[in-house]
Amino acid sequence: MLPKINVPTFKVKVPSLEREILMRPFLVKEEKILLLAKQSQDKEQIFLSLNQVVQGCIVDEEIDVLKLPYYDIEYLFVQLRINSIGGSVEVEINDPDTEKKVKASIELADIQIKAPKSKNSIKINDTTALIMKYPTLDEISKVSTENDVDSFFDTLKYSIKAVFHEDENYEFGNYSDEEKTDFIDSLSVADIDKCREFISKMPTVEVEAKWVNSEGTNKSTKLKGINSFF
Repeated sequence: MLPKINVPTFKVKVPSLEREILMRPFLVKEEKILLLAKQSQDKEQIFLSLNQVVQGCIVDEEIDVLKLPYYDIEYLFVQLRINSIGGSVEVEINDPDTEKKVKASIELADIQIKAPKSKNSIKINDTTALIMKYPTLDEISKVSTENDVDSFFDTLKYSIKAVFHEDENYEFGNYSDEEKTDFIDSLSVADIDKCREFISKMPTVEVEAKWVNSEGTNKSTKLKGINSFF
């Protein structure tokens, strides 16, 4: 029997939990999963691979990535990438000045989670309020990318945790998609604007991409979300 190689562990602070967990670097078997997902360019396979790899590399058995908000998964994946194969990444982006493709470099160690302190409740009237949350990885994977309108309302559907009405809580996840849609459609435009503001402040990883243009000038731009450098 061949010997087993000891794998080091490292600590990572989960943003939403504000506590540290133990993780291990991803191995060749996980890198294969990520490479296949990247080559497929299939949204569902990419999200599935993120879930599989992040969960597999968590040593802390109490953590279930399916219950964590998506921005936690983004951050944990970045830390995995840094501790597994390094923190320097080369990406191809559009130069906003020339609209041409350029190669830019990013340092994953510089990544930050932008997490504004948003209120988790939205008042509808004197007897009704929405209790809000941030979607999980599984929920984000179900959000439509066909157009901005469908994308927003899908995201909203997964961002409502419960409806508080006349001293009673109605857990949103217990109802069918049709019932959820009917409820959202019954909200006023002003209510939707409040929901839109909550979603617009959803935390995400953010990093600066740097490059030198054809004239030798140092340029940079902000990238948001791991899709920018997956």
